[in-house]
Amino acid sequence: MAASLPPSDCSRRRMSRLLEFLMEDIREDLLLESELLLLSFATGIQDAAAWPDYRCFASNQTGNTLFLAIGVAGLTKHLYSFPNIGVSLSMFIAGGFILGQLGNLVGVRKRLWLLISNLIQTTLVFCALIIQYSRPIREEGTAAMAVIGLLAFSSGGQVAMSRSLKITEITTAMATAAFVDVVIDPDLGKLKNRLRNRRVMFLVMLIAGCFVGAFAQREVSSSFPILLCAIGKALVCVGFLFNRPIAADNWEDDLKV
Repeated sequence: MAASLPPSDCSRRRMSRLLEFLMEDIREDLLLESELLLLSFATGIQDAAAWPDYRCFASNQTGNTLFLAIGVAGLTKHLYSFPNIGVSLSMFIAGGFILGQLGNLVGVRKRLWLLISNLIQTTLVFCALIIQYSRPIREEGTAAMAVIGLLAFSSGGQVAMSRSLKITEITTAMATAAFVDVVIDPDLGKLKNRLRNRRVMFLVMLIAGCFVGAFAQREVSSSFPILLCAIGKALVCVGFLFNRPIAADNWEDDLKV
């Protein structure tokens, strides 16, 4: 009868297997695409909720940059919040820079990094939810800047994470390039076209998220869309536990799947 391992050896083996699991590079497959699409949906919800209350976007920095220029020029002011736009743009860049560079150090496809990055993003959204729920909603002020700053930092980290995965058809935030890439695709009419399908599904999920966020805000409350966004990001965080690793012996083929 084989002798059982001492508890200390069993513990070390479990820790070793856990570390090996966390340090796996995840493969590019349908599950990863679905997770990025869910993040796109959450982004649409978030921006649809941010604009009515704070007159700025948390993720759409193209729109924020335009309104920033209009604000500097001293043009129409009632359509946007100049201070909130400044906070959103700067925090988005900060989130992308900090989480993006940390990802480069750890490994952008490492399961550990994807879990950490998305957990940070999700926590920030929940913090924004707590502030918005517990304080009277005002278009400008400290609380408004805190909510926008947390959401924008989270969004910057999310986009940095998704772009680092090299699934360029699903940016999780920016729609303009995806619209153009769809209509200029030389294989647009082909039955099997995975890149077109990714772009179309990204646009569908982002637009659907915008509508869900807008109607959720109108019918329930300003906090409810942010809660939906946080739940979506939390589901993706859990999902990263189930992504398959890149096979060590054919990792180049895995990336083409």
